[in-house]
Amino acid sequence: MFTQLLKTAPMMGATVLAATFAFGSAQAQDSDRPVVRVASNVNIPLRIFRAGNEIQGYEYEVYTQAFERSGYEVEVTDVAFSGLFSGLQAEQWDVVASNVFITPVRHEEMDHSEPYLGAFDALIVREDDNIQTLEDLEGSVVGTETGTTQAAYAESLNEEYGPFEIRSYDDIETQLLDLEVGRIDALTLGYPTAVTYIQERGLFEVLSTNDASFMIGAFFRKGDPLRDAFDEGLRSIKEDGTTAALFEKYFGDAPDENSPVVRVFDEPYVPTE
Repeated sequence: MFTQLLKTAPMMGATVLAATFAFGSAQAQDSDRPVVRVASNVNIPLRIFRAGNEIQGYEYEVYTQAFERSGYEVEVTDVAFSGLFSGLQAEQWDVVASNVFITPVRHEEMDHSEPYLGAFDALIVREDDNIQTLEDLEGSVVGTETGTTQAAYAESLNEEYGPFEIRSYDDIETQLLDLEVGRIDALTLGYPTAVTYIQERGLFEVLSTNDASFMIGAFFRKGDPLRDAFDEGLRSIKEDGTTAALFEKYFGDAPDENSPVVRVFDEPYVPTE
């Protein structure tokens, strides 16, 4: 059962309107399972988003099923990204899971789960284009968004497979239009964004991806035993293939065998600079 209600969530002297979605709330009332409060920005394509009155997405299903394996019910509060961590430290919720990169600074300030997704970039081309391999990029025009990790990816491709022209843009929509009409031959995007536009428009395809530049996981207050409970459930759904199936469901491809989607980490993950 899926229910929805609105509540105010005071944070740092302000009042924030938050939409709270109680997953399985009727079952929670009739069972002895404790409820864990998860804060997410429910507006991230493929990862956590609304579909009608329901929440869907790879990350949402991962953390819901991981907690269920460990004996918890999940209640989700929709919060703007800027308020996620202050609310966590103020104990307004127990967990932050919202496409959050595991950075060295966050690693020091909070506890986090082992990764369950990587943030990486993609090179996309028109489906009907002559560019079929990375070697075909020589002499082409590749679009990218200024100041992003995707721009760095384009530069690295140019070093290995160029020379080609790199054309910088300030927004994604202009890039996509130029690719569609042939003013550029390829462009680099964040992989989930690329998949979203491919699904919506059906004109493009992914030619290549780079290695994950950041790992993504769930965040907890320092010393909270919920982290270990979550990791136990997460490892369980990795080992039985659940996370791989969820990744394929939302992203359309099977994950790489070394991807954090399926990899069970032998040691706690520590990010590097």
